[in-house]
Parts: sequence; structure tokens; C-alpha cells
Amino acid sequence: MQRKIVWYLGLLSVTVLLNGLVFSAGFCQKTASAAESAISHQPPDDASGPPLILTLPECVARGLKENPKIKAAESGVQLAVSDVGAQRGNFFPTLTASTFKDELQSLRAKGLTQVDYLDQDIWSVDLRVSQTLFQGLMIFNTYQKAIIAADLARAQKNQTEMDLILDIQTNFLKLLKASEDVRSLQSAVERLEINEKSVKAYYENQMTPYLSVLQSKVDLADAQEQLSQAKNLVETQKVTMNLLLGIPVETPVVYEGEPSLEASDVDIDLARCLDCAYQNRPEVEVAQKSIEMAEKELAIQRGRFSPKVSANYDYIIRNTDYKHPGYDGTGQPYNRDEENTYWMVALQLQWDFNLGGQQFYQQARAKHDMERLIHHRQEVKDQISAQIRTSFLKLQEAKSRIATSRTALDAAEESYARSKKWSQVQMGTIIDLLDIQAKLTRAEANRNIAMSDYRLSLANLYYAMGRRNDGLTEPPTGLVKPAAPSGDSN
Repeated sequence: MQRKIVWYLGLLSVTVLLNGLVFSAGFCQKTASAAESAISHQPPDDASGPPLILTLPECVARGLKENPKIKAAESGVQLAVSDVGAQRGNFFPTLTASTFKDELQSLRAKGLTQVDYLDQDIWSVDLRVSQTLFQGLMIFNTYQKAIIAADLARAQKNQTEMDLILDIQTNFLKLLKASEDVRSLQSAVERLEINEKSVKAYYENQMTPYLSVLQSKVDLADAQEQLSQAKNLVETQKVTMNLLLGIPVETPVVYEGEPSLEASDVDIDLARCLDCAYQNRPEVEVAQKSIEMAEKELAIQRGRFSPKVSANYDYIIRNTDYKHPGYDGTGQPYNRDEENTYWMVALQLQWDFNLGGQQFYQQARAKHDMERLIHHRQEVKDQISAQIRTSFLKLQEAKSRIATSRTALDAAEESYARSKKWSQVQMGTIIDLLDIQAKLTRAEANRNIAMSDYRLSLANLYYAMGRRNDGLTEPPTGLVKPAAPSGDSN
């Protein structure tokens, strides 16, 4: 009866292990299939319905929710968190169930034969609890490394978010500039069409040479070509924006509610921008966490020089079935089968000595990797400093160009209005009017470029600081240049 129990326990252990493996594989497969199904069966935006209307902050919010890069980064964070739980499990003992069945057949025996070499069948079930007591703090350092890796994954996700925000803001502002260029060029084409009719009328009345007619046609064709390019750029930018926001390309979207393109009168302090960047930039945190992980890896490699001490507790059921009975001194047969149940406690010390030098070189490799990451952190800080200074200077330059371009545009509009009146009363030439028209078109284009460059520089400055400003309309809190101390009044 006990023999059957032992056999059944063995089969049960094997069945439980196999079912655990099958269930784990099936669960993982179902989880992956469910995730893929959830991703592939998300309801798309209705391309036949009314167009979506999105402002810049809404674009940023949608992009951070729908962009595949953000979802991949979030999955990376969850992966790192799962690894923390896996490494935490190394602090606990392990329970192992094992079973085996041996059959021993004696081929030849001479002299006095021990019972261990007689024909027999052996069944055994072993339940072992094993606990690592010391391993050079490798388990602790591996667990700490997993925690740092989770922090690193979060920092990398923040970096991905900042990159995406900058991409959305940059393409949104380019779309606004292209739309403004379309409006300016449409006005220019309308003016040039009117001018062309006027020039033809003057030529038919022999009041201007045919050269003026040709020049008006060239100017009109050039403006129409620029208008066509601007319209195409608008559509291209819309496609890019849709892709960044996870919107199907064919879905109509109206990107409006653009931020005010007025240049702020607040003076931003460069030193405070640098301090903000060193504190908030995700790349700095990524570099720091990478160094901390390298430090833990170095500690793990040092721990490999230490011995491993572990404690084991075994509960064993063993059944030995001899195929032939034994005989006592009187020649009477007896049953020599054995049925044993016992436990065993062992304290084990294992110390591996690698004579090939692998442990030494692995430790040296970890040390050099940590030194490399320290130098990389300084390189990151230098690059951030350069980005801050470059974006700051571009912002100041674009700010000054806005005032200059507005002055030039006001003057060009007034000049065009006066020249148009003069030509109507025959006090000015058509050539002068066409030349002033070209200057007006250039002034409008320069105004659009200056206003776009200002916001692009502002977006790059906030990105370089690692600080979010989704709509580019928030005041630069904490970045204003401190007021100069007033002199003592006598």
C-alpha cells in the first residue's frame, strides 16, 4: 500500500510541475494575445464624421496617451517593475519536489554480496526546502540593481515623453506657420492678379511698356508657385501631426487655437535655466541611474569571490523492493523490503575558485563600465549646457526679429497703400507698385518666420530645461532674471 502511495506521490509531483509549465505558457500566450487584440481593435477615429478640433495642449495630451513610443516606454517600466518582484523572490527559500524510480539488476556476483547490489526496485520522493544564507551580498545587490533599473525605465519614459512633446510642438508650430504663409500668399496672389489686370490696362492704353506686363506675370506665377508649395506643406504637416497623435491619416483634423505668438516681455535668466536643466532633465537622471546600476554590478562581481552558504531541509520517502527474499541463519526466508520516511538537515558551503581569471576580468569590466558612464554623465551635462545656451540665444534673436519684422511690415503695408493710390492717379509707375508689392510679400514672410522661430526657440528652451509647457503659454515661473539691486539714496 505504501509503495503505491509513493508511486502516486511521484506521479502527482510530475503532473503538478508539467501543469504549472503548461499553464504559465498558456497564460503568457493568452495575455500577449489579449494585449495584441486590445491594441489592434482600438476603435479608429471616424473619418466620415465631423473633423476633430485640437489645440496644442490637447495635441500633447492625446499624443502622450496614444503614441506607440509612449506605450512601449510604459511597457518597459512594467517590465522593470516585474523584474523587481522576481529579484525580491530570491530572499525567500525555495521548495523543490523531486521523485525517481530506479531498477537494479545484478549481472554477476562473487563472494559475499551487499544487499545494495541485489536485484531491487527503488521509489523515492524528496521534498527539499533550501535557503541561501550568504553569497557575498549578491542577492541584495541584484535586488537593488533591479530597483534602480525600474527608476531608470521611468526616467527613460520621461525622456520619451519630452521628446514626443517637442516633436508635437515643433510640427504644430510648423503647421501654423505654413497656414499663415498660405493666408499671406493668397492675399499676395489676389493683389498680383489685380495688379496684372491694371498693368494690362495701362499697356493697352500705351501708358507702360510691355516689360511691365511680363514682370507682373512672372511675379504672379512665382506667388502662385509659392502658394502651391505652402498648401502642400500644410497637408504634409497635418499627416505628420496625425501620426504623432495616433490618428489615422485619412481622418480630418483641424489644428487650431494656436498659442499667442506675441513675444513675452519677461527677461529669462540663463543661469536659472541651467540650474533647472540640471535638476529636471531626464537625460541627467538616466545617466545617474546608469552609474548606480554599474556600481551595483561591480558589487555583484566582487561578491562572486565570496563563498556561498546555504541550508537545506529534506523530507524523504524511500521504498526499496528486493526481487528475492533473504535467508536467516536457519535458512528460513524473510522479506528484506524496506520502507523509510526520514528528514535531513544540511548546512552547505560552496566556494568556487576560477583558475582562468574570468571573475577578475569580469570585475575589471564592471569597473571600467562604471568609469565610462561617469564620463558620459559629464558629456550629457555639457551637451545640455550647450542646448540651453543655443536655445536661449535663438530665443533672444527671434524676439528682436519680431519687433523689426513688424516695423518692416507696417511700413510695407503703408508704402503699398500709398503706391497704389499714386498709380491710380498716375503719379507713380507700375514698376514701383510691383516692386513694393514684392517687398510687402517678403515682409509678411519675414514676420511669419520671426514669430514661428520665437515659439520654436521657446519650445526647444523648455525641452532643454526638462520642463513641460504643453501650450507654450505658461509664464516662465522661477526663470525670470532677478531685478538689479537699487543704489543707495543719499
